[in-house]
Amino acid sequence: MLLRHFFNSYNRQHEPTCLNNTHVKILQEIYNWVNGQDKQCIFWLNSLAGTGKSTIACTVVHKYFKQNHLGASFFFSRGGGDVSYAGKFITSIVLQLVHNIPAFYQHICDAIMECSNTISQSLYDQWHQLIFYPLSKQDGNGC
Repeated sequence: MLLRHFFNSYNRQHEPTCLNNTHVKILQEIYNWVNGQDKQCIFWLNSLAGTGKSTIACTVVHKYFKQNHLGASFFFSRGGGDVSYAGKFITSIVLQLVHNIPAFYQHICDAIMECSNTISQSLYDQWHQLIFYPLSKQDGNGC
């Protein structure tokens, strides 16, 4: 079932978040980006292994989930079965968006009706058909 990819799923319930007064600068940079102060559509968090990227991501996701502003999340995990490769990424994101943004449902239905074999296509085509185009039809979407 796709629910295991959610940040607050049973399998991820003990994932740590940042301690108070840690990673303050990068967290503020991410919050500014999420809140629209940076016009880039993608925030790419990268660094060496073990430097806290996953913890930072969990912290951000928890913050926006608590504020009811989280559209979707997906955490990749080495050796984690379905979450160790991208095959379930798009469908997991779409499922969450449909659940969290009710108006998104009709746009997804329209996209699937337009191209019913999208799931068997490349991740690039899935992204455009099932996420990018439907989200671009939402009011207030700038990306």
